[in-house]
Amino acid sequence: MRALSLDSALFPHVGDAITALTNDLEWEKIGDDIEDVVNACKLAVEYWYSDMLIGTVFPWIINPPAGWLLLDGSTYATADYPELSALLPAHLISAPNFTLPDVENAFPFGVLDEDDGTAVAGSNVLNLTVGQLPAHSHTYTPPVLTINAETPTVPIPTAGIGSPIATGNTGSGDDVDKRPKRFGLVYAVFAGRE
Repeated sequence: MRALSLDSALFPHVGDAITALTNDLEWEKIGDDIEDVVNACKLAVEYWYSDMLIGTVFPWIINPPAGWLLLDGSTYATADYPELSALLPAHLISAPNFTLPDVENAFPFGVLDEDDGTAVAGSNVLNLTVGQLPAHSHTYTPPVLTINAETPTVPIPTAGIGSPIATGNTGSGDDVDKRPKRFGLVYAVFAGRE
């Protein structure tokens, strides 16, 4: 009895692989020793995975390995990365090139359509205007004039309405950073080749 252990991501390819094993034309000579067999198996798995991963975006804590392109707004020739460019939304392609989005200082979010999610939008900071403030009021209590009526030599002032008095200004109008506590990762897309 033999058992086969493999990554669940490879399940769609297992049927194709088993079918290929029944076709004599699919067999390739790979050598006689164990090392040749192991290396051939590794190459097959890497080939399967590379096909499945093209277009995958992944965050890295280090600079990504070969085959991954940084999402830094760079432009590439479609001829250099035909597998990736074939998968990209039309608005990222300007034949014969494509431009990847620049996601520096941007948060990813979920979308239901690829065209909704590949453009960087929004702002990390906000400069509030008076219209954006919550409704509120200010209270100003003017000073009260007290007259000592017991002293007949003191003239009695007349009542009147004074000029409006400004309460004063405060604040600098600086932008407010509206992002939560965070740490940076390097985002890259798998292109399938170096």
